[in-house]
Amino acid sequence: MLSKTQSSDEMLKRRNFLACAAMALAMRAQDVFAQTEGTTSLVVPFTAGASNDVIGRMLAEAMARSTGRAWIVDNKPGAGSLLGAEFVAKSKPDGLTLLLCASASMGILPAIRKKMRYAVERDFTFLARIASSPFSLAIKSQLPVANFADFVRLAKASPGGLRIGSSGIGALDYMGASMMQSQLGIDLNIIPYKGMSQVLNDLRAGHIDASIVSPATIEPLAKDGAVKVLAVLDKRRSALMPNVPCSADLGHPKLIVMNWWGIAAPANLSIEASTSLLKNMSLVLSDQNFLEGLKAKGFDPAVLLGEQFAQFVSADLKMWRTIATQANIELDI
Repeated sequence: MLSKTQSSDEMLKRRNFLACAAMALAMRAQDVFAQTEGTTSLVVPFTAGASNDVIGRMLAEAMARSTGRAWIVDNKPGAGSLLGAEFVAKSKPDGLTLLLCASASMGILPAIRKKMRYAVERDFTFLARIASSPFSLAIKSQLPVANFADFVRLAKASPGGLRIGSSGIGALDYMGASMMQSQLGIDLNIIPYKGMSQVLNDLRAGHIDASIVSPATIEPLAKDGAVKVLAVLDKRRSALMPNVPCSADLGHPKLIVMNWWGIAAPANLSIEASTSLLKNMSLVLSDQNFLEGLKAKGFDPAVLLGEQFAQFVSADLKMWRTIATQANIELDI
């Protein structure tokens, strides 16, 4: 019979052996994928030159340097980013076709469209979230409110009286306004436009009372005094507007309206590809030069890897489905 000391030693040796074997298997998986021929295609479901395209190209260039493989950006815009996402969902799960996914393709649109040709929970492997960008509540300078609490009081005093512009039904700003109604118990007159430029023009001219817009977009107008920014709808303040309170400061920690970007692959991604991609993405996304580059372009680094990212996507989709149900938002397309 083994003594307690001998038994413990044997168990430790066994754990060490299994750990070494797992490490060797992972290294072999990385090597197998690294040695396969082919170019990695990062599908960006937006037009070239857009902010979404910028972050995709930044990552593709960094990953090409890290892996020594060729990476290209393949722009496939259409249907609000759904065409590119569908293309990747139906691609071979070999790690050579990836998607720059975002809140639109994985959260909002699947929550409000009747007809979807892919299922977020079934058709993707989520590898890494890269960055995020919060939205803020901006009002016309003439509106007689001094702060966020005043805005809520005014909205409650005149249900449906405050006009808040959005860039279209189902857009992030539209859904954000719907979230405000649900969480704050207010009734806003949400006016859909055909784009953010028209919203900003009417906000500056005083034709609408408010809008939900990114700090980077609204900051120049706020500096000129054409609009006032009452809150950044995030858990933390924006570096662009450090004096503007965030939702958490205001006692509404769940009032979060933000865009996010990440990398997804088709479902059933091979273990070789998954191991290699995650290894190299973790290296790129922990590199200070890359992170500073994101900040310089107006993005907030917000890295989540593997299962953490998958859980985030699932929670994000669930949240937007709840908002869509409460506000009765549905696109019959």
